[in-house]
Amino acid sequence: MIDLDDISFTPAGSDEPILRHVSLAIEQGERVGIVGPSGSGKSTLGYHLCGAHHLALAGVTTGHLYLDGQDCLAGGPPGFAGLVGQNPEAQLFCRTIQEEVLLGPRMRGENEQVCRDRVRSLLDRHNLFSRAEDVVASLSLGQKQLTATLSMLAIEPKVLLLDEPTSYLDTATANRLFAHLDTLSRDDGWIVLIIEHDLKRLAGFADRFLTIVDGLLQSDGSLDLASAASHPGRSHPAAVFPRPDAAPLLTFEDVSFHYGKGPTALDNINLTLRPGECVALMGPNGSGKSTMLRLAKGLAKPSSGRIDLASGLEMARDVGLMLQNPEEQIFAHTVEAECGYWLQNLGVPPEVRSGRIRDILFPLGLGTMLTRAPFSLSFGEKRRLCLAATLVADPTVLCLDEPTTGLDDDNMEIMAAMVRDRAASGKAVLVATHEDAFAAMVATRIVRIEAGRIVADGPAVGELS
Repeated sequence: MIDLDDISFTPAGSDEPILRHVSLAIEQGERVGIVGPSGSGKSTLGYHLCGAHHLALAGVTTGHLYLDGQDCLAGGPPGFAGLVGQNPEAQLFCRTIQEEVLLGPRMRGENEQVCRDRVRSLLDRHNLFSRAEDVVASLSLGQKQLTATLSMLAIEPKVLLLDEPTSYLDTATANRLFAHLDTLSRDDGWIVLIIEHDLKRLAGFADRFLTIVDGLLQSDGSLDLASAASHPGRSHPAAVFPRPDAAPLLTFEDVSFHYGKGPTALDNINLTLRPGECVALMGPNGSGKSTMLRLAKGLAKPSSGRIDLASGLEMARDVGLMLQNPEEQIFAHTVEAECGYWLQNLGVPPEVRSGRIRDILFPLGLGTMLTRAPFSLSFGEKRRLCLAATLVADPTVLCLDEPTTGLDDDNMEIMAAMVRDRAASGKAVLVATHEDAFAAMVATRIVRIEAGRIVADGPAVGELS
């Protein structure tokens, strides 16, 4: 079904290939996990495996690529594969959820009633049928990711490639998706290719693993289940010491928020963050976590209630926000300029700015990429750059929205250490995450949100006293 022979890929503007001499074959019904460090070439390999390389990548592919018996070095056959990339917003085109999921089958000229029946079944299976007419632009990023995935399932491709498919999904939604993928592979013979850093979840689904390191196929076969069963730092409590008697750095008082005339996004939120605290916001997709972070930064104003900072602090200067989607945050021409933009706005002299930029980029593995264009980075590298651009100004209140998306275990540990250091120095951290392991590594408190309301607020398990 899929046959790669000595495939290499060199991006435009570079002399160095980022995929090197890969040869492999994949048969009908296989469930394949593609794993490896951030920036190793996993997505590049995935795009070639499903024949989307000519659309998704700018550069030159060499070697031989056969998909379903056809020579596809110049691109795969229409309808052969479905692909959901790491940025789901880049492939959503329609107004409502139902229109989005219907789009593919309609474009293929299928019978309208057959299309609608299939889409109804998909939406019902994934708890979206009652929201079929919801406007896509109003959805959380997790809900958008699920919508993009269902739009690919609706075209019933022979090959399905999902790049970090659960990065924005809550646990229940992710479990439901993987159960469905298991059925499609086992009963319908789909090839399912999944690029994933959550090795524990992937180990329960895939029966073959392609490990990519520096663009090379390092191994093809089984996965080390011992390493897949653990995350770094899972047993390590947050090494910070909250100061319960200190004045709050950030306070939400009876805060409610509505997006336009839409339903309530937040309802009567009361929350305080004190020096030394790292509060993890957890809850289902669309529960209001990202909205809280945006309000804390001042990107929107409460519909009612108030948000206060400690005396002398200002949202623009003292609150740092790392957005959920790096594509919304990155804009500069070089990594160095991106990282240093906030410092430049604060009037930090160039010579001081340069040193601080390097000091923050090197621990994140980006110190040799100062002149790279940010949009040429892998998704995980973009995430790390967004963190660096937020941390470089040393904000008093640090807000992080799903910061571990696209990160391998080593980089997640590095990020966790940086977050713990900020809290230990007397800063306050508010992090929205679906990653239980990361919450266990950094949080001193867990605040659970459901349908815009706080339903639980208590110490994280294992907190140091």
